[in-house]
Amino acid sequence: MRKILHIDMDAFYASVEQRDDPALRGRPVVVAWRGARSVVCAASYEARRFGIRSAMPALRAERLCPDAVFVAPDFTRYRAVSRQIRQIFLSHTPLVEPLSLDEAYLDVSDNLHGLPSATAVAETIRAQIRELTALTASAGVAPNKFLAKIASDWRKPDGLFVIRPAQVEAFLTPLPVGRIPGVGKVTQAKLGGLGIDTVGQLRTWTPHDLARHFGRYGQRLHELARGIDTHPVCVDRPTQSISAEDTFAEDMPLSALQPALQVLARTLTRSHTPEQPPGDLAQFVAIAQALCARVDLPEHTRYRLLGVGLSNLVERDRLPPQSGLFD
Repeated sequence: MRKILHIDMDAFYASVEQRDDPALRGRPVVVAWRGARSVVCAASYEARRFGIRSAMPALRAERLCPDAVFVAPDFTRYRAVSRQIRQIFLSHTPLVEPLSLDEAYLDVSDNLHGLPSATAVAETIRAQIRELTALTASAGVAPNKFLAKIASDWRKPDGLFVIRPAQVEAFLTPLPVGRIPGVGKVTQAKLGGLGIDTVGQLRTWTPHDLARHFGRYGQRLHELARGIDTHPVCVDRPTQSISAEDTFAEDMPLSALQPALQVLARTLTRSHTPEQPPGDLAQFVAIAQALCARVDLPEHTRYRLLGVGLSNLVERDRLPPQSGLFD
């Protein structure tokens, strides 16, 4: 049986802003660009009391709390803090599956410090995060990822909740089905229409009956209702899809979206894997310029967005020594 942690930073982006600017502490902080089409990236707990949530239109957030302080997101800073937290995770186990900058699964069935329990590991990690970053994290401890995800949200913010194997059925039975990760408003409404409001009620349905209403997802619902989740913590999650999106300056009817659809479907990328990684900025820029030269489009083509990136990054100690550097 696995011992899984789900660590989730509390209002991460907003908490970083409040940490770095004492004037923001205790105030309702909304991390978002101002503008008619902007959405909320994060909200402090002071802002959440007004009903402000992530992904909410920024204009609505402003209406809910006119006194909210809007701060433009600084993802470079958030990534730097996230890397610090990731190193804490890796000091306890190599089995870390990041979900985003502010949350991750950890398999601590065997931990590197020989701590006596998964709960002890979670407590230690939370204390180390607080000491290193002056931020708080909530943690869930459970036999699998599904339960750990629910548990980490149970005592937010700055909380720790443990679901032991013998407690799984009793914990899940009264739980609203909307608390199951992956069950959104549409699925919850459909379940409610079938008289299924709690996990206990969901458990009484057979896989066959659930499959008739939910297809392949019916089997997954049958397993989750029983606390079954066999998915391991995946250290390397391969990219399985690529997408592009755009936010329009004003709402448009479906009939007017065809030109935009054609633009998004023509998103253009070029990549190159050199024999040696670029050693400095000049080499990196040279590679990027060479990639631009590989774009086979008419000279009069206009572009809306340009981006460059590096991938397949590894830790310094995993690189072979450079030859010829001091020859």
